Amino acid sequence: MAAIQVYASFPCAVAPAGADLDLAPTNWRWVHCLSLPLDTLKARQFSQRPYKWIRYAIGVVVGAEGDLSSSPDLPDIVDYDIGHLPSESATLYYHTSDEERRRMCPIDPDLERTESFTSSIATTRLAHFIDDVKERDGSSCVMTGLDEKLCDAAHLLAQTKGDTYISTYTQRRSRSTAGDDIVQDINSVRNGLFINGFSHKGLGKHLAFLPTPNFAMDTADLDPNAPPEGRRYTTHLFKPDIPFFLGGRNAPPSGSPIRISDTPQWPPAILFDAVYAGAVLQHFGTETLKEDVTAAWKETFLSSMTEEEKAIADGRAAAAKMRAYERKAQEGPDNFDILMAMPYISVPRDKLKILIREAKVKAEAEEHERMEEKVNTWMEQIADE
Repeated sequence: MAAIQVYASFPCAVAPAGADLDLAPTNWRWVHCLSLPLDTLKARQFSQRPYKWIRYAIGVVVGAEGDLSSSPDLPDIVDYDIGHLPSESATLYYHTSDEERRRMCPIDPDLERTESFTSSIATTRLAHFIDDVKERDGSSCVMTGLDEKLCDAAHLLAQTKGDTYISTYTQRRSRSTAGDDIVQDINSVRNGLFINGFSHKGLGKHLAFLPTPNFAMDTADLDPNAPPEGRRYTTHLFKPDIPFFLGGRNAPPSGSPIRISDTPQWPPAILFDAVYAGAVLQHFGTETLKEDVTAAWKETFLSSMTEEEKAIADGRAAAAKMRAYERKAQEGPDNFDILMAMPYISVPRDKLKILIREAKVKAEAEEHERMEEKVNTWMEQIADE
């Protein structure tokens, strides 16, 4: 299948959080990051200027601004104004300056959200988050206009990441000299978007919103009738064969702008970039990028979190898995479930209920013990300090 293969330069040795990367040429290597099938790009029509979109896509995945070239040695920049894709496979290299390499922050391999605001975690901060996002966005889906009863207050960066993570992430990717795109609180209204529940499930996987203008594109690259510098957030559906992610048959098509709030409380573009990068990684990221390179940065991501936040994140992830199992149970058993249940089919109903209750209590006790051990370890470390 004809495709555009995109390479980016990554360090061989990743510096710990807060330290500078080694910029020596010997510490850098070209890594195959994206594989973009030509048929898919033509069908999706992400931009009127496809090379500009490719530049944006690799830029938000890598976390650094740069330029595309057909050569790994010379930054012989491609013609971004070309309005068509090649007919045969091609290879592109994403060149970044030393300044951009210093601020490099690749997309987190575990960025995918694992929880919804409808979870059982009821906190004052979360309650304020829901109310604030709903009020700012007019109590209806910013994409479809669906009523608030069908909507969620979705976190752009998952709530499980915690305050330290979003603070570190936005500081690293900040492009504002005033620092007004830095977010300190994971439950800040600036990390939220009010969208319908169907779309919430696909956000960052099959659905994302592209902010323009950005370092690679202006708004006219998406809509030739729009003012180039007009501020816009465009809906892109990466998997159009799942239309319910848009919120129903009457929802606006992929490529439509969402309703935005012209207030300081609107999320900074770098958070929309993160969600978009997650969808790009999901659909076009190579295994090398997903497993080898981004895994090398995982400790950098984790080191930005406190031990307490890590413990809380682990607990929330476990709770999310439990809810997933419960939803699956409601949908009915599959063949594997039936096979595993065979030994219990002849067990009397009353006894079976007791066995299930005992298993659930045991699982909850084990999870509580594990969480308590983590928190105790954290408390001991605090006391030692």
